[in-house]
Amino acid sequence: MSDGPTKIKFSYPRSLEDLLQDVASLHESASGSAAPPSLIMVDGLEGYLRRPGVSGSLQQAQQSSAAHVSALLYDTAAFLTQTLEERAASLAPCRVIASFQSEWEGHAGGDSSDPVLSVLDRYFQVRCTLDRDWNSAPSVLLPCSVVFSPL
Repeated sequence: MSDGPTKIKFSYPRSLEDLLQDVASLHESASGSAAPPSLIMVDGLEGYLRRPGVSGSLQQAQQSSAAHVSALLYDTAAFLTQTLEERAASLAPCRVIASFQSEWEGHAGGDSSDPVLSVLDRYFQVRCTLDRDWNSAPSVLLPCSVVFSPL
């Protein structure tokens, strides 16, 4: 028997509200007979947090939304971990991976100045940062360095 994922479900929520509903529904699906997920991945979190025309006056709304979705992801992963342990389906915890592209990339202070990213850092244990090597020769594929840092 393999320790890898046996079932993958893709979901493409159209809005932050749909994303929140999809994540919240994982609590309900774990109550059924199917094995609960051991990994939750959210790609492009910035797309759910940024709305067209968002400026400094709505920055607080972005931070609040980031805290809301992060807390729900954290709570859901904890719940699913408990469910996995109770069913002896897995000794490994449910993990969350979320990608977020900072608007502040390339600005003075870099990603560390992004107020939304600072909110996300409070909920996630590790940050993986991809840094492009802008000094290399121009090409379609730029070399990147990958940095994992505990928060």
